[in-house]
Amino acid sequence: MSRSGFEHEGPGEREGRPNPPPIRRTVTDTGPLVADALALACEIEPHAVAAWPARETAVLGGWLLRFTDGSSHRSNSVAPLNFLGGDLGTQIDQAERAYRAHDLRPMFHITPAARPMDLEQALLARAYQAVSPSQVCVARTAKVLQRLAGTPSAFKSAITDRRFRDLVVGGSRSALDGRERLDILGRIALPLLCTLVVEDDTPVACGVGVRTDGWISLYVMRSHPDHRRRGFAKRVIVTIARWAQAQHVANLFLQVEKGNAPARALYAAAGFVPAYPYCSFVANYQR
Repeated sequence: MSRSGFEHEGPGEREGRPNPPPIRRTVTDTGPLVADALALACEIEPHAVAAWPARETAVLGGWLLRFTDGSSHRSNSVAPLNFLGGDLGTQIDQAERAYRAHDLRPMFHITPAARPMDLEQALLARAYQAVSPSQVCVARTAKVLQRLAGTPSAFKSAITDRRFRDLVVGGSRSALDGRERLDILGRIALPLLCTLVVEDDTPVACGVGVRTDGWISLYVMRSHPDHRRRGFAKRVIVTIARWAQAQHVANLFLQVEKGNAPARALYAAAGFVPAYPYCSFVANYQR
């Protein structure tokens, strides 16, 4: 049992994990920090990094710099899960130069586990803007199966399935964003389950579960706009939960934007609860 109370200690709990900073309230908060938010962030973030691989990475003073095509925030940002010391301002300068060399906006993925403790304040002093406030939510596999008992399963699909790909791209912020997410899915070397719901020969919902050590995370949850609120997304969720049960994985997590009220309601109904907030700190951001 991990410090967070969730079963299994993932890679964040092993030798070499940085000492976590104290819990603090910051501009990244999307609501009251739960008592175990820091422990969960320290435990889950390494899994989230592993499950959503950038095309290119580099290590800078303990930080992981991730470079892809500029759409997905996680795969195009600094994951500051460790800091080896030294001058913070100099290290931020170096990170900014690396992103601009890739023709990308400098971006930092900020969670309660971000290191060092004063990173957010340093970024704000440089006129970074906090965007896309979101929440990581967690659930016990058994609880999801209980909540969604009797829900039919989705079909097992594949990333190469045109119907799946069309749903992912159609439900993304742009075609470029959707294609980047498909490319990321194609790079995942971990066990995964690609699911698809088809109704009257029409693809109506999809999602992907990725297995790391002790967790399964959910990605690219999509529903056709003409077929929402008909229980199709629940079929995707329960299918991934059943796969988790078969894999003897007790815990699930996913990420959802604060402003996506329908998705948050769906996940709450399925048994997910907020674990910790996060957002992206972006330099020279243009809305």
